[in-house]
This record gives sequence, C-alpha cells and structure tokens, in this order.
Amino acid sequence: MAKQTPVEVDLSYSSHSRLSEYERLVYPVVSRRSRGLSLGINLNPDKRCNFDCVYCQVDRTSTPERIRPSVSQIEQELEYWLQELEQGQYQGYQLQDIALAGDGEPTSEKQLPQVLELLMSLKQRHPVLEQIKLILFTNGSGIGRNDLADIFPRFFAARGEVWFKLDAWDQDSQDRINRSRLKFDQLIEKLRHFGQRYPVVLQSCFFRWQGQAYSDQLYQPYLELVAGLAVSQVCVDRIQAYTLARKPAESDATPWSNIEMDRLATLLREHLELPVELFYESGSESDG
Repeated sequence: MAKQTPVEVDLSYSSHSRLSEYERLVYPVVSRRSRGLSLGINLNPDKRCNFDCVYCQVDRTSTPERIRPSVSQIEQELEYWLQELEQGQYQGYQLQDIALAGDGEPTSEKQLPQVLELLMSLKQRHPVLEQIKLILFTNGSGIGRNDLADIFPRFFAARGEVWFKLDAWDQDSQDRINRSRLKFDQLIEKLRHFGQRYPVVLQSCFFRWQGQAYSDQLYQPYLELVAGLAVSQVCVDRIQAYTLARKPAESDATPWSNIEMDRLATLLREHLELPVELFYESGSESDG
C-alpha cells in the first residue's frame, strides 16, 4: 500500500474531526471515554442519522460528503494508521480502541457486518491490536439486524463492546432530547432483547437544557428505567455518565458543571448497583 500523506490532526477532547473533508473514513481522536487514543470509523460521512439530538456535536451546517463507505477503503485507511501506531505512540498517545461511531447511526449502514468481520481479522494480523477494544456505538435502532446475529458472539470474544445510547426515559423525553421518529418503547425493547444476551454499556449524556437548574428529581425517571432493565435481566456492564465537551447542535444545551456531575454520579451509585464512569466537560473523574 502506498504511503499516504500524513494529515495534521488536532487531538483534544474539544475536537473530534472526522477528516471526511479529506475523503478519509478513519480518524484518530483523544476520547474521554476511551481514556486515550481511539481510531474512529465514520460509516456515515453523509451525516444522515435517525436521531437529531439537541446535544449532537456533529457539524451539520456544512455540505455533507457524498462518500459511499467501502470495506476496501476502510481497510486501506486502517492499515495506514496501524502502520503508524506499530512504530509506537501517536502524538504521545497509546491506542485504546477502534470505534464504529462517526457522523450517524452505524447500524444503519448496509456494510456493517463486513466491517466488523474486517476488524476481527485485523486483530489477528496486527500485534498492536491484541489488547485493544472494538467499540460499536449505537442508538439501538438496527441492533437486531439478522445479518449481525452470527457476528456478535465472535465480536464480543474479540474484546468487542456495544455502547448503547440511553439519554431518555420515556417518549416525551426522547422527543425533546433525541428528536427521533422512532418509538421509545420499541427502542427499549431492542435494548432489553440484546442486553439479555450480551453485555451493554449505557452511554448517557446529561446536560443543562434551556437554563434549567440541576436537581436529583430531574433524573428520577432515568433511575427507574435503568433499575427496571436490571430486573428484566439486562446485563449492563457499566453506565457512562457524561456531559458536553464540544459545541452542540442547539445553544440551549450546555454542560453540567463538575460539581453537578459529581452530584449526578452520587445519585446513580446510591440507587443503582452498577459501575458508573463519570466524564466532565474536560476529562474524567478518574483523572483525579
């Protein structure tokens, strides 16, 4: 494979450039939740998503790229970055995971099964990947696809994780936060069905909306929902409670302060018998 011209990448919590403007689908970021360097794969450079979250930090003001992701292009770009990383760290950061995230919903992409197969194959071929995780971000809408069913056992065996979005607790809150036409009850049923078979990481974004004050009562319905999932034998590996780190779609969405996020973490830990990872606007609880 021909050596590509290196791209200067801003690695910071506040910048997650997808590089799609350079016709690249694989991009390095420093992620709070990955606790270091993550290689992202953007399966949705057209920026189409069946959620329209008020806190979304994907820039949809510019014209989206008309790139149809191909497995061969993704493989070529991954090989490039893996060659870079096999020489050691990248800008002082050690690779922690490869994440299927990007500018939309990964489970909506037709070629997702082939991409997952590629990632598992690369792990066998590259020593640098032996201990890293494979992460699938999802809002759950396509998690039950028939063509994924046979892949998930091997995906999890290859240190795969599914990070399942859960910001809302009923249809009204989903309409307000995620602004999706999808039915809340159907998404929760998909989460329940999948989580009874495989462990899930709940990724939940908490933030101030339209100047509201923080209160524990605000998140009581969330507590009840997650407790109910546990009762129904959903295997929740952990909750990632995070707030905004980059510019959101709506200016009325602003991050909770560190003190408010600490209060939230205390609330979650007191009422749910689950591990909680806490991520502030900049950095995480574990950084201290």
